[in-house]
Amino acid sequence: MGVQGFQEYLEKRCPGAAVPVDLLKLARTAGRQPPHHHHHHHHHPHHPSSLPPPPPPARILVDADSGLQRLYGGYQTDWVCGGEWNAMLGYLAALSQACLYQGGLELVVVFNGTLGKDRWPEWARRAQGQRQTAQLIVNHVGSKATPPPRAWFLPPACLSHCVRLAMFRFRVR
Repeated sequence: MGVQGFQEYLEKRCPGAAVPVDLLKLARTAGRQPPHHHHHHHHHPHHPSSLPPPPPPARILVDADSGLQRLYGGYQTDWVCGGEWNAMLGYLAALSQACLYQGGLELVVVFNGTLGKDRWPEWARRAQGQRQTAQLIVNHVGSKATPPPRAWFLPPACLSHCVRLAMFRFRVR
């Protein structure tokens, strides 16, 4: 189940659980809270000075399949020639740092790794569209010798896997 399926499940089973939020406002609110330090004081549960543990940070759930192009760093000028992998790593590092250290938010990225039989027609349509876009790109680069329009962005085949590995590297769940 991807993020979209999860959201549909929540909306159906838990009305009011999924609500739109202003991410900038959320980050500012979370950023004003003092940082959570994990000191290991030995408090006894019956001692009046023991405090409950701090609440976990707010989480931002990102659907990697829907936002793969943005996770790649947006429209790279050189994406036709194999992409700018170092730029992608820099972008993902900055994103994870901004969420956790500057915004007090936990970034959670979900990849839908399954392709059930019910998704085969969708996959076939997407593959056909990608083949057509690839043909447009090859024709454009061959005839005009310039980068193709940004609207024709076609992610490298291993992009999802590389983004997933980068997320592990930056300790994003």
